[in-house]
Amino acid sequence: MFKLFDVLKRGLGGAAAGPTPAAPVPAVSLPAAPWNTESDFIHEDQFELGTLIALFRRVMLSFEIDADSLVVETESAHVRVMIDTDRKILVMRTLYRFRDSSDHEARLRLANRLNASLILVRFSVVDDDMLYADYCLLYQRGLPAFHIVNSLRRFALVARNGLRECDSEDLIA
Repeated sequence: MFKLFDVLKRGLGGAAAGPTPAAPVPAVSLPAAPWNTESDFIHEDQFELGTLIALFRRVMLSFEIDADSLVVETESAHVRVMIDTDRKILVMRTLYRFRDSSDHEARLRLANRLNASLILVRFSVVDDDMLYADYCLLYQRGLPAFHIVNSLRRFALVARNGLRECDSEDLIA
């Protein structure tokens, strides 16, 4: 590149005094990765509430322990996290209450609109007054800890933002 610069300089009538010395490149130290890839992998047989409690404490997520699950407070929602050991899935679920003034057909339309326009989250109307949002993460053969935390946060964010975009009839309280 410097030779090209010198050629261009000569072509424009400038006198080149020789090749331009290379500028010293400062040493750059990159920060350590936030996750240690070897020790932050949760193997299939390690999936239990105690492991998730330790993980969520380490990444400073607030949570409450329920009988067979954790209720985790993210920036976007409270998410119930359950481990289904039979199917080897981590289930994330959050609930939204419908306004009393909304009718059942409008509630179903909202769930259908959300499911048609979003990925990652599945919405359903199971109880008359509640909209369920859930996401299942397969942990067969294990998962990186980062993937669990990132999926939890992404799930809550997608659910909340989806409601903001799709609840045009203002059905959620």
